[in-house]
Amino acid sequence: MRLLLAAPAVVGGLVLARLLPAEGLGLGLRLAFATACVLLPGALVARALGLSGASATLGLGFGALFLAELAVFVFESSLTLALVVLAGLGLAAAPFAARRAAVPLPPGWLPVLGLGAVFGVALWQLVPQVDGDALFHLARVRKLEAFGSLSLDDVNEFADGGLHPGYAFPLWHGLLALVTRLADVDPALVVRHEASVLAPVAFLVAYEAGYALFRSRAGAVAVLLAQVALIGLAPAGGGAYISLGLPATGSRQLLVPAALALTFAYLRDRSRAWLPAIASAATALALVHPTYAVFLCLPLLGYVVARAIMARTEVAAGTAALLAVALPTAAVSVWLLPTVRSTASHTPGLSELDRAFEQYPGQLEVFSEESYRLAPELFSRGGAIAVAALALIPLAALAPLRRWAAFVLGGSLVVL
Repeated sequence: MRLLLAAPAVVGGLVLARLLPAEGLGLGLRLAFATACVLLPGALVARALGLSGASATLGLGFGALFLAELAVFVFESSLTLALVVLAGLGLAAAPFAARRAAVPLPPGWLPVLGLGAVFGVALWQLVPQVDGDALFHLARVRKLEAFGSLSLDDVNEFADGGLHPGYAFPLWHGLLALVTRLADVDPALVVRHEASVLAPVAFLVAYEAGYALFRSRAGAVAVLLAQVALIGLAPAGGGAYISLGLPATGSRQLLVPAALALTFAYLRDRSRAWLPAIASAATALALVHPTYAVFLCLPLLGYVVARAIMARTEVAAGTAALLAVALPTAAVSVWLLPTVRSTASHTPGLSELDRAFEQYPGQLEVFSEESYRLAPELFSRGGAIAVAALALIPLAALAPLRRWAAFVLGGSLVVL
């Protein structure tokens, strides 16, 4: 019931926020309420399935966004149709959500949300002007928001160019474009400052992932602090969090931990309602950044094997969770295959190889143009926390019956 009461409050908050100037606090409130409105159908669908939490809202929210954008491209309509579809999905889920009892959130989530909000306020002053790769993303957001008859070709980088394989379906750009439309601001402001709005969500999904894996508040706090310190504090200047509004960083810091939180929540209570949420989050991750979805399958595979060997359990449930991630990833990969084959980096010539080697100095050990590998020291470039984590991996063998031990050992070995 609290969620159903919050829904009109979110919409009303957006209406009031739009009365404020689109700068400073007014801009922040506009972006926050607009983002909440876009993700609101996901929260209602999650409640209808008997789920709760930021991870379920994010995973299913992006699933709803995918359906809304798909309708836009199928009917070659404008972004207005996406808003109509999202509203329809939310209204359709509301009666079912009303019949569901409230599902408790992980203990301690409110202070985490507050801490994330404070971090987001700090990021507001740190984010740079829109430049570099952000200009490419800004162009796509501006096209999605402005064009009246949209197709996948309309949002290409160049008039006669091919789709970028990583962004063939502009799911993340659609989120930013809808926030732009609802907040009634220039897309450049959204691309620049959406990181501050998404920071509390990033804190919540990291906390939920830690709580789902360790099933303790202390474990969840440790995961959150390690994540923020490694990604946001060690590099200084806000680290990768200043790019949280862009698809590469957003998918890694939001969708990946959300998918992990949903996976381990399913393994804990075995409710099949978690599986569509896992699949939705995996589909979103595969569409936003395909390689990260593939990488996510690796530690999950290692976990399933390690859990079967160390505890001799969870084979069926672990396989089901792995398939919920792997099948959408495979489907998106098959769809992307023709686009990938048309890129220069798929079958690189000698000049393309030389260019790539120059682009990643210190990250590769190159023996010849046909023999190269990832530099081992790359695993420790995150600083002291990354080095400590690597050194502590063997200690997981002392708790063979724990889920976290199987994930640490199995996942780490596969990735390494």
